[in-house]
Amino acid sequence: MSTQLIDHNPDLLKLKEEGFDIKIISDNIVVSGVPYVTEQGNIDFGSVYCPFNLVGQNTVTQTDHTMRFTGSYPCDKRGARQTSFVNSEVRHELSPQIEGRFYLSSKPATGSYPDFYAKFSRYIELLWHPSISIDSSVTPKNFDYHAYAEDSVFRYPDTNTARAEISSITNKLKGLHIAIIGLGGTGSYILDFISKTPVKTISIFDGDTLCNHNAYRMPSVVSVEELHLKQSKVDFLKKTYDAFRDGVVAHSENVDETNVDLLSNCDFVFLSLDSPTCKKTITAYLVKHSIPFIDVGIGVTVVDNSLRGSLRRTLVTKDNLSSLIKIPMYEDMHEDIYAQNIQIAELNALNAIQAIIAWKKYFGFYQSAESYYNSTFTIDEEELYNEA
Repeated sequence: MSTQLIDHNPDLLKLKEEGFDIKIISDNIVVSGVPYVTEQGNIDFGSVYCPFNLVGQNTVTQTDHTMRFTGSYPCDKRGARQTSFVNSEVRHELSPQIEGRFYLSSKPATGSYPDFYAKFSRYIELLWHPSISIDSSVTPKNFDYHAYAEDSVFRYPDTNTARAEISSITNKLKGLHIAIIGLGGTGSYILDFISKTPVKTISIFDGDTLCNHNAYRMPSVVSVEELHLKQSKVDFLKKTYDAFRDGVVAHSENVDETNVDLLSNCDFVFLSLDSPTCKKTITAYLVKHSIPFIDVGIGVTVVDNSLRGSLRRTLVTKDNLSSLIKIPMYEDMHEDIYAQNIQIAELNALNAIQAIIAWKKYFGFYQSAESYYNSTFTIDEEELYNEA
C-alpha cells in the first residue's frame, strides 16, 4: 500500500526518485536518514514526518506547514541550537521505532507549501545544510546512513576533508584493515599518516620497549615520565592515537612463523623492520595469500664526515611479484650505520611519505599515470628513481 500510494502521487514519487528514504507509516509521510548537526558538533541522522489527507489515492494540497523531527536538537555547524525553525520540544510516538521529539515550523511566504515535495525539501535542507561544512559527502539522498553512523573511527569530525570537498575520495580508504610491522622510526610515521584516514583498523606490531632513541625518531614528543614507564612502543602509540581515533590495535610482539597468521584479515601491510629472517617469513605469507604490501628501507653511510644514502619503498601485489627482488633479505648489515640507530627522523618521515603516497595511489586516492612498484630517493643527489 505504501509503495502504491507513493508511486501514485507525483510529489511523493519525486522524493522517492531523487533518492530520499520515504515511507508511509501510520498515515504519516516519513523521510528518514536526514543528516543534521548535534550540539557536540557531530553529524547524526533523524527522520522528519507529517500527516496527510487523501481524496481517493491522491494527496490533498498542504495547509499545515509544520513538521515533526525525531533526532536530538538540530544545530548549526558550530553546535549552536537552530531556534529559527525549532518551535518546541514535544514528544510524539508515531510507531515503536519512530518518536518525534521536536516540532518544527518554517512557514513559507505564501502561507503554505504547494505540495509535499516542496514541504519536505525545505525542512530537509534546513536540517542538512549545516552538516555539509563538516562532511560534504553526507547527503539525505541515496546514502547508507546506517553504515555511516556506525563506522566513523574519529573522535571528532574530519573538517579538513570536508573543507577541501574530497570526502568521496577519502572514503575510498574507509573500512580497510591495515597492519604496520615495525614501529621504531619509519613505521611510526606511517602510523601517524594512516591514523588520519578513515581505515577501519590499524594493527601495529613491535616487540621492543620504548627507549630514548625512539623518541628522537617518532612524530611529536615523548615525555620523560612516559619513558620511565618502560612500556612497549606499540602500547605507547596506541594510547597516544586512541585520543584521536578508534581502531588502533597493539601487538607487543614481533611477527614470525608462530604468529604470521595474524595478518590473514589485512587488506594491506606495511613492513618497516630490519630482521631478514622475519621479513622472509612475512613476505612469503603475504604473497601466498595475495595480500598487497609495501616494504620500506633506508641505507646510510658516512662519507667525508657527512651522511649519504638512499630511501627505498617497494610495492608488491599479486600482479607484480617481480618487485620482490628489490627487497633486501640478507644478514650482512655491519656497514649500515642506520642499524646503529643514528637519529635521522627526517629520513624516516620521508620514507613513510613515499610509502603512504604509493598506498593511496593503489586504492585510487591519487591518480597515477603508471604503477611504480619500486622507488628510490638518493639523498646527496636529491634524485627520485621510479621503476614500473
